[in-house]
Amino acid sequence: MKNVDEIKKYKFLLSFHDGHQLLFETDTDIRTAEREYINGGMFVQTENKYTINLNQVARIQVKKQR
Repeated sequence: MKNVDEIKKYKFLLSFHDGHQLLFETDTDIRTAEREYINGGMFVQTENKYTINLNQVARIQVKKQR
């Protein structure tokens, strides 16, 4: 069983345009997080150091955990 301090606030399932999927937990709401624009890409970085190019994401599913 996980420690309460380890439970993340959101569980995201990202579906990318190329068909790949990424499932991860984070305290960062990537739907509203500050974006960085670099060379035409729109990026979001989470506190656990995922860097996501939102231009490559086809679909975002989220479950709020707490």
